[in-house]
Amino acid sequence: MNNPPSTSGGGPSGSRPAVLRWLETAELVVGALLLMMIFALMLIQAGQRYVPVESWAWVGELARFGLVWLAFSLVGYLVGRDEHITLKLIDFVARGWAMRVVWIFANLVIAATCGLLVVAAADLVFTAGPQATPVMGIPMAWTYVIPMVGLGLAVLRALANAALLPGPPAPENLPPAQTDHEESTR
Repeated sequence: MNNPPSTSGGGPSGSRPAVLRWLETAELVVGALLLMMIFALMLIQAGQRYVPVESWAWVGELARFGLVWLAFSLVGYLVGRDEHITLKLIDFVARGWAMRVVWIFANLVIAATCGLLVVAAADLVFTAGPQATPVMGIPMAWTYVIPMVGLGLAVLRALANAALLPGPPAPENLPPAQTDHEESTR
């Protein structure tokens, strides 16, 4: 028997270029590593409360930076899969070429916005003064590198969406609509 191709994301699994699939995997790996780092640091921070030793202040600081880095490192992944925060009002009305126009316009707006944020982050990275983080002493310019790269990847993913993909991905396995005779779960 022939199995139909899976339709996750922007269509069949082979419909996106291999470079985008590799980039998506790399973004997920970085996000997973940052999430594990945050989890480990939070466990260390919680465990220090019950151990009679001097606590490490850098653990909390690094966890806070890790949370920001996690958000910005995954922004390209979310844009590439159309899983970022959006208003899907037009998606319910527009069909065909109108939907394609809206898809391209939305991705160009995302690319322009993220591009301006990349410029701002690059300014912070390359023209930052001698300021350092309070506890670890890391130069503040270094802390802006991951957001700059993440937003740069979001620009690339938005442009790839506008140029390469025919439209937003079809919703996968939406929950069935609730009927009047069913009780809502609380």
